[in-house]
Order: sequence, then C-alpha cells, then structure tokens
Amino acid sequence: MSTSTETNRENLTLTEAELAACKPLAGEGGHVLRALCPYHGSDHQRSLRVQLSSGRFVCFACGAWGYLEKARQRWREEQQRQAALRRPPAPQRRLPRQKPTAPAGPRPPTPRPPAPARPELAQQLAAFQAALPGSRGEAYLAQRGISLALAQQHGVGSAAPGTWPHAARDWRRGRVVFPHTTPEGCLVNLYGRAVGTDAEVPKAKRHDHLPGDKGYFNAAALREGAGPLWVCEGAFDALALMAAGVPRVVAIFGVQGWRWVWAREVRELVFALDADAAGQQQWRQLARQAALRGKRVAGLPAAAYGGHKDVSAAWAAGVLAVDTWPAGAGESPAALEVPADLREIWEERTSIMQGHLVFQFNPDESQRLCRLGRQPAASRRNVRMAGPPQQANGGVT
Repeated sequence: MSTSTETNRENLTLTEAELAACKPLAGEGGHVLRALCPYHGSDHQRSLRVQLSSGRFVCFACGAWGYLEKARQRWREEQQRQAALRRPPAPQRRLPRQKPTAPAGPRPPTPRPPAPARPELAQQLAAFQAALPGSRGEAYLAQRGISLALAQQHGVGSAAPGTWPHAARDWRRGRVVFPHTTPEGCLVNLYGRAVGTDAEVPKAKRHDHLPGDKGYFNAAALREGAGPLWVCEGAFDALALMAAGVPRVVAIFGVQGWRWVWAREVRELVFALDADAAGQQQWRQLARQAALRGKRVAGLPAAAYGGHKDVSAAWAAGVLAVDTWPAGAGESPAALEVPADLREIWEERTSIMQGHLVFQFNPDESQRLCRLGRQPAASRRNVRMAGPPQQANGGVT
C-alpha cells in the first residue's frame, strides 16, 4: 500500500497481498472485487471496488483511488513495448543466394511455450477460496467424500451463484472451483464443477473451464514428492485418490490432455483413468508410450473401481481399492495391472539400453552378416555375440 501522506488518497498503489488481506469477494459477474478499504480502516463494509480488467480501485467511503501493483506493471511493460515498436528497424544485410538443398526429414514438433500468467485469475481464485467454508461447495465436497481440509490444502474454492466469471455458464447452485496450474506453479485457468448430482445438473452445465490454455490440477506433483506419479482424469478423481492415501497425484482434464514434455523427470506412472472403454483404451496407449520412453508403468484394474465409472464414484461409494507402488520394488503390486505386451516393451528397451542385445543365431552367421554390412561388427561394444540360446523361451533377454 503506497501513499506519501495520510491525506493523500489519490493515485495509490495496492499490492496483491494487501488486497488479499482486505477479504475480497467477487461481484458483478466476476468482473469486480469488493473489499474492505485499507485506507480509512473499514472493518465491516466492503466499500472498496476493484475493476479486474483495468486494475483500478476506488473507495466509495473515503474517496481513495489508485491501481493494483500488477496493473501498473502491465502498463509499464506496454509502454516499453510501444517504444520498441517506434524505433526504426535496423538495416538488413543482403545474404548471398544459396543453392537449393534436398528437403530434410520431418522436423520434430516445436514445444509449446509456457502459458502466460493471468493475474486476474489469482484474484478470482482467492475470493473463491475464501468463500468455500460453509458454502454449498463444501457440502457437495462432503457428499463426495472429500473433507474441507483436504480441499483447502489443494486450493479448491467455491463460486456462489452469480459469481462465476463465465456468466453464460453460471449455475443456480454455484460451482466448486479448481485451479489449472503448470508444473512451475503458474495459474493458467479455472475449472468449475456445477454443484449437484448428474441427475440434477444438465450435462451442458456440468463442467466449465474458462477460455484460454489448460493446465493440470495439482501439477506440482510432477516435480515434487517421491514414488510413482498417479494420473487420473478429473480433479475429483485426484482428491479421491489423495483421500485414499495416494501421496502423489495429478489430474488431467480429459483423456487427451496429457503432455509428455511435462513428465520428463517422472520415472514411474500409475494410470487411473475412467473405467469406461475410452478411458481404458487411452490408458493403454499412454502406457505403451511411457514404456517406450523408458518409464515403469501400471494401471488401476477395472476391479478396483467396484463396478463404478471412475475413481471418484468408487471412493464416494466406499469401494475404491488402491495400492501404492513401493519405491525400489522390482515388480508392481498385485492391485495394479501391467499388461504383458508392455512388459515385453520394457524388457526389450532395458536390454538395449544396457548393451546386452543377444543375437539368437550362431556366430558364423553373425560374422557373415557383419561382412555384408547388415549388422555392426562383433568388436562393437554394444553387441555381445552368443551361441545358440540356452533359455527355453528364446527371444530378446
């Protein structure tokens, strides 16, 4: 809170932390915040109005006005950008003409740049988080077996009717709000689940994400925590797994939302997608991709859902059966499922990486192929020549 004197209440600056201390609440369809005024010390009437689009605030009681610190920073950055555009372009050197070359092979896809931070989302989420205790959202969480403490620990909030920023998708009972984040902790979007059962809420109103990029729920688990990373298909599934004792969980929004570039450092994965045909097919595709990337992978079998469609429904019914993957264990536990074809992929990749790919034919034939240039020479370190296979099953060891 920046002010030169006690009487100067014009063109002030309010930081995000100072605004949060003033107990803001979203209003006017989520476009403004109403908060206690820190300048004349009001503690019972929210006379401070903050316009989220411009960052300008004004107190209707004492007349104090100014801008949020983030808004001033955006204004300075825009001024610098405009100044750079006004500079004359540097003279360009004419490069010598080059001969055309043969077209190269397909280029690997360029990684998507990280999603930019959206400061207005942080303010809206803070208001929703403050409104969660005692709300319909808290009651709906309890109905699905999720405690208030667990929800607050992972940044869940509640949007009362009329406060959801996407006014066209507002719901008469409000929404439970979950943050979309990146592994670095950047807030990029909000997801709102309409309060009510599937029978009470029309499918078109049930789920809503604000316009813009999507992240994960609890994306910090990609870089924090020990043991395997559990991957599920929705925020309520993630809370259900946490409530069941799984320590490291991330939720994607839809089966097509997985990004391998975010999971480079993850070595063990357990997929707990929906128990329907689409979810089971998708987890097997992701599991195969994971095995080819050298990751250990398992899936939650259909029996663990107790006949329910997803993890959240099974947890609410009290029939969810999960087990953890012990760190350093050679095999996955019985409660998890690793298809045989994925074991073969993993074993083959392991043998190649360790340099123990054994030719399953006689040495004379191998030497002949080496001379023909179809196989690397026997002196290469990554090939170990062998006689006839001694194992009954044969194949790659």
